[in-house]
Amino acid sequence: MALPPSTANWHWRSKDVTKWAKDWLRSQLNDAVIFSEGSTNAKIGTLKSCDGDAEVGMRKSKLLTIYDLNVEWSWSGTASDGTLVEGNISIPDMSHDTGVDGDGDYEFSCSLTSGSGSAANALQQRVRKELPKFFKDKLGPFPRAMLDTHGRDVTPSVSGTATPVGNGPAVASPAEAVARLAPLKGKVPAKAINTSTVTIEATLAASAEDVFDLLTNEARIPSWTRAPARSKAVPDSEYSLFGGNIHGKYVQLDKPSKIVQSWQLKSPSWPDNHSATLTTTLEQGSDSTRVVFTLDGVPSGQEDEIRGNINGYYVQGFQAIGYVRLENDSFRPLPRAQDTTTQHAKPPPSLSTYVIVASVVVSLVAASFGARYLH
Repeated sequence: MALPPSTANWHWRSKDVTKWAKDWLRSQLNDAVIFSEGSTNAKIGTLKSCDGDAEVGMRKSKLLTIYDLNVEWSWSGTASDGTLVEGNISIPDMSHDTGVDGDGDYEFSCSLTSGSGSAANALQQRVRKELPKFFKDKLGPFPRAMLDTHGRDVTPSVSGTATPVGNGPAVASPAEAVARLAPLKGKVPAKAINTSTVTIEATLAASAEDVFDLLTNEARIPSWTRAPARSKAVPDSEYSLFGGNIHGKYVQLDKPSKIVQSWQLKSPSWPDNHSATLTTTLEQGSDSTRVVFTLDGVPSGQEDEIRGNINGYYVQGFQAIGYVRLENDSFRPLPRAQDTTTQHAKPPPSLSTYVIVASVVVSLVAASFGARYLH
């Protein structure tokens, strides 16, 4: 995986691959045979020019191929009468929304620069007829090759790659990207390693009990991972997420406040047989739940990558189903038990109370006057 140290999977990231695109077009089409039939044949010569831009990008967890190129090749062939014919072939608008990555056909031109006569013209027409299939076969792999080569550089998650869908440039959900991790051969050998701890916090607009269930219930996990999962949610049982690319065992489950589990990443950069410990705490608030993911045992040097993974696949997964609070509300824990007791105000004095007080006052005044006259 290869997410950034934030939620950049939801924002735009891109990489310029124009030079790579030119090299790819040169390597794939130079000297490629357009057709050969008896003594009549035609082939691409060399890439004469390639103007424009090509880039790989990521937006809202989707990998995109974006390119707009004006490409020209030379071509040559032998006509039916043995005439050597030469010319140029150009695609003025080779882009991500045309051709096999878009509507299925490229607009191209095929001209002659040497050779004339009916045989030369017939060869030119034959080349024009063959080019749509030729370009579909030769240029069809171009978007996939872009993503396979450069997708990891804009996916702040894994070393894995993603592949384009057939009818458009948008490809691979995060779960699919994780599932395309590089082969496991050549992984870092098991040995004593230095580790550190990564902590990620999120505030989810749900109860702690609901979040706990989303994290452990096998039937609900795919709603935010978009991938198969295994989870029995009992201590010492195995679990797997994202099609097995994250796996481990449950160690402790205190519903709905705490989950402790071993955590392994299926990635070439993750050491063999090394397990980290993921502790997830859930603190119920008045209208939300504060979730803290603490991963202890992260190999040194992989902190940013793993922080990005948790942000991108866990937190962004919850955001995708509407659970993450986007506003910067301060967290308000529920009041303590003693604070919830109702403090009843004393009732106001009744009318009878006032009458009694008034009677006492009058009696005192009368007694005062009587005492004066007795003397």
